[in-house]
Amino acid sequence: MNCNPINERKMRKTSDLVQEMRTEAKNAFLVAIAVGFENETKFVFSSSTHPLEDLNKLVQSGGAPIGLLRFDKENTTVQGSYRPFEEYGNEAWVTGYLSGLLENTESIVAESQYQHNVPDY
Repeated sequence: MNCNPINERKMRKTSDLVQEMRTEAKNAFLVAIAVGFENETKFVFSSSTHPLEDLNKLVQSGGAPIGLLRFDKENTTVQGSYRPFEEYGNEAWVTGYLSGLLENTESIVAESQYQHNVPDY
């Protein structure tokens, strides 16, 4: 992913993005903010005890919050969906980027259990 134009974009405050995630998570199994870096994607999960701090650390490290991944569980099946943040709503590449992340639904949900990608405090 080419993050140069991403980092130049005017984003809302990280607290607003976390609030948007929390609102979405009220009736979901799990929600994650997808944070894009030059060569990887990291996630801030609705299950985190410190989601604002997690997001701030990732943004300070050069990451760009792109959108929300939502996971709904029915019996033993987990379905994923995505929604770009409004700042990226008109970007053609975002749909492919976020839908591509959903190909890894199982590992993303598993990652939420361990929070390996979040910086230490």
